[in-house]
Amino acid sequence: LLLLSIYRLHQKMMIIITTAAIAFTLFSLFVIYACAIADPDTSNVGRFCTKELPSFLYQQLEKTVGKKVLSHLNTLVDRAFQLVYLTVVLGSWSIMFCYGYEEIEKSNYISTYHQYSGYVVFLMCMSSFHCACNTPPGSVTARSMPLFDHYAYDDVLYKKQTCPTLKIRKISRSKYDRFTRRHVPRFDHFCGWINQAVGEQNYRWFLLFLTVHVVMCFYGSWAVFRVLYGEVLEKDLLNASFFNAITGAEVQADSWIVFHYLFLRHTQLCSVFILMSVMTVVLCLFLCFHLYITSKNMTTNEFFKWKSVRRWHKKEKQKYEQSLQYREVADKKTNNIESKNSTGVPGELSDVDVGCTGPRGELLQHSASDSEVMDPGQLPKNIYDKGIIANFKEVLYPYSFREEAIQRYMISVSNQRESTKEREGKPKTI
Repeated sequence: LLLLSIYRLHQKMMIIITTAAIAFTLFSLFVIYACAIADPDTSNVGRFCTKELPSFLYQQLEKTVGKKVLSHLNTLVDRAFQLVYLTVVLGSWSIMFCYGYEEIEKSNYISTYHQYSGYVVFLMCMSSFHCACNTPPGSVTARSMPLFDHYAYDDVLYKKQTCPTLKIRKISRSKYDRFTRRHVPRFDHFCGWINQAVGEQNYRWFLLFLTVHVVMCFYGSWAVFRVLYGEVLEKDLLNASFFNAITGAEVQADSWIVFHYLFLRHTQLCSVFILMSVMTVVLCLFLCFHLYITSKNMTTNEFFKWKSVRRWHKKEKQKYEQSLQYREVADKKTNNIESKNSTGVPGELSDVDVGCTGPRGELLQHSASDSEVMDPGQLPKNIYDKGIIANFKEVLYPYSFREEAIQRYMISVSNQRESTKEREGKPKTI
């Protein structure tokens, strides 16, 4: 009876855990779609979840608690992803320190020195998180502009224009970030996990943050796997016989039964193992994406802009080739894409918010002249791509930290001071 009650209790626990895992997965997918993928301007779900529902809740909350309390809650919400990160990471490490290290000490299939190397990995994890959160991306102002103005305008993604928010010249590859309320040089994206915009001066710390967490998740998955696999080998579980607590029938072991046994015996460690294994794959793919765009000297913002340009170019090329068959091509032809207008494409490449999953909205705003059929010419090249070695050097050692940029900035500041002194020293005219 005791075995039967324990078995039924474990069965209920497994059903609850499985149901919770499925519900959490479905909810996460829905949140990702509604808040990151769906366009609020065209999708009812996206508009409801990102605009209408938050606005309604904000108004009701303001009426209930008042503006002062609401301002403190806003600060807490801004750091919600950071709180989730700390809860998951510190919770997983607590399980490892409390349960995992005890099993590592018992196991003959993993060395005990991994108990000490685990502390090193934990310190690296927290240090990289601290650096990524607290290192600013740089801020372009009228005063600091000479420090960040190193890139030419390509007349495709970037053209010379004024920032509508700060009313300063918008240097190439920069973008105003409304979350941090600053104009970020070499803007990549805004990352909610570190509550920071990623730009020229902190992109290298963001890459370090990703790399350390890929290593941490892989190392933790491997260590827990060695502990669990060691128990399978020591007890010869794959050849063991199990008894059904309800029917009393003997059951030959298979992989699912062994996993069920290990999960019931080491619920905390198995949960951490599943979490770290999934995050290893996800973070590794995300790191590979950022290493790829770094090798091409692109930012996340530019990657999706180029994607929109390529999509437009392919569509226009197909229209042009189809029109050739029916001789409906306009007399006016272009030799390359740049001659269409100052942006290099018909329409406007807009600066929408860019997060970890990409832009929040349509990047290429089409104009009325898109219906005219003409040869789009060759697809323009990325003028910022200088080769893999030079591209990585640019990220690891940003231009704004180099002597040339610093000297340019100091000269500009000195000239501004002299100009100010001259203006203040002039006598007033009557």
